[in-house]
Amino acid sequence: MSFSTELAGLVAGQVSRFVTLNRHQLAGQVANLDFWLAQIRNALAALDGYGVRFIRMHAAQEQYIGVREITECSAGAAYPIDQKASPPRRVPDREIQKARRALVEAARRFLERCRKDGFISESQLSAAFKSSGIE
Repeated sequence: MSFSTELAGLVAGQVSRFVTLNRHQLAGQVANLDFWLAQIRNALAALDGYGVRFIRMHAAQEQYIGVREITECSAGAAYPIDQKASPPRRVPDREIQKARRALVEAARRFLERCRKDGFISESQLSAAFKSSGIE
């Protein structure tokens, strides 16, 4: 798991829970709708920016290792052997996309519940979809 996928999962889990709330509890969350939309946007940005951040991280680590000839000890071997430091591992795109789909679906269900229960209008729903990046 990566920070980006864990963040998206945390936000998706929270807004998914809102769909199951009683109306009076949902009203309390709608009062903070701007906060939740910002959390959704932030989590989507973390997911969408992962590839670029990974490339920068990988390049910086390779440069650092190359200049300093960094090695790491192979753990668990009967006789530890120094070897070139290993590169970072990329989170598979399918995991990033799975986290993104789950977050978008949770956000969509939350916002649609808010509209269905009369807490936001159809135009507010459309604006929320657009502003959060889930249209």
